[in-house]
Amino acid sequence: DGGLNHHLSASGNFGQVVRKNYPVAIGSRMGAQALERVSVVGPLCTPLDQLAERMELPRAEVGDLFVVFQSGAYGASASPQAFLGHSSCIEVLV
Repeated sequence: DGGLNHHLSASGNFGQVVRKNYPVAIGSRMGAQALERVSVVGPLCTPLDQLAERMELPRAEVGDLFVVFQSGAYGASASPQAFLGHSSCIEVLV
């Protein structure tokens, strides 16, 4: 359910010239062998709502947690959480 409104820096801070992928994972599938090349996008109506681009990840299922590593303590608090009327995120310590 999350996107740039929950983790602005992972999406590229509203259009960085060079956007980098943070280390990411599907939290409940860390040891999975079967991977596929995917891009992870959020629900907002903007092409900037992309959290990971062309990364090898296991297939995600409903209820899985998408984990963004090494992103600092301000992921949620420095993001526009109420953007377009969306709800706040839940941060989980892994």
